[in-house]
Amino acid sequence: MHKSISGCLVVSSLLAFSTPLVADQSMSMDQRLARIENLLGNQVLMEQSQQLEQIRLELSEIREMVENQDHELSMIKQRQRNLYNDMDRRLHDLEVGTIRKPKSLSSSNMPAPSSGSNVPPPVTGTPTQAETTTAVVPDSADKDGKLAYSQAFNVLKDGNYQQAILDFRNFITTYPESRYAANAQYWLGEANYASRDYNAALEEFKKIRAQYPQSSKVQSAELKIGYTYYEMKDWASAKTALSQVIASYPDSKVARKANERLARMKREGR
Repeated sequence: MHKSISGCLVVSSLLAFSTPLVADQSMSMDQRLARIENLLGNQVLMEQSQQLEQIRLELSEIREMVENQDHELSMIKQRQRNLYNDMDRRLHDLEVGTIRKPKSLSSSNMPAPSSGSNVPPPVTGTPTQAETTTAVVPDSADKDGKLAYSQAFNVLKDGNYQQAILDFRNFITTYPESRYAANAQYWLGEANYASRDYNAALEEFKKIRAQYPQSSKVQSAELKIGYTYYEMKDWASAKTALSQVIASYPDSKVARKANERLARMKREGR
């Protein structure tokens, strides 16, 4: 019984292998050549497709590298511009101070400031124009403090981050009900972030969610919280904060930036 079953299996196998041979024998030489050409053509197409896919992946990786380098280069250029602007301001103020110094020394009728005077105390070194700014004084004609806010923002744009921190803090204290208060709070966080004081930046950004929940700056502040955790190398908190931005504000600019930072973290193996 066992031998008969084995014999049947052998016969079946022979029939299976002999069928294409019989079919091949029934084909003409031209048909056989056409069939071989088709098989080779399909194999070449598959190989070309695989090569194109590999090239596409390599181009995608190169594009990401170029984008990262462009971002880093733009940051370097910005720091160089800030340093140049700061140096230019200091040299200008030094020249102006040198010109005016003899006149101020020769003035014998200059009144001495009293204890309640608004004249700022002496400072060491050569102060810039922004660093000599006195405390914000409330203006009854400008209840929102628009002028004070603009001045603080201009100081921030000039790259004088430490003075900007002082100015925005003074503004928030002086104009707590101003319509610019939430914006001032956000830029206070940005000034600390630019100064690399990430602990202070994190605290200031979190205040926006707590104190100004209806502000348009909440979305940007939550994104910057994720960025700040990233700079602090707190990878788990950064992922959580950035993922929350994507979930809370889908299809928004901040969600796109959060996705980009998460992708960057993935490439870096974070």
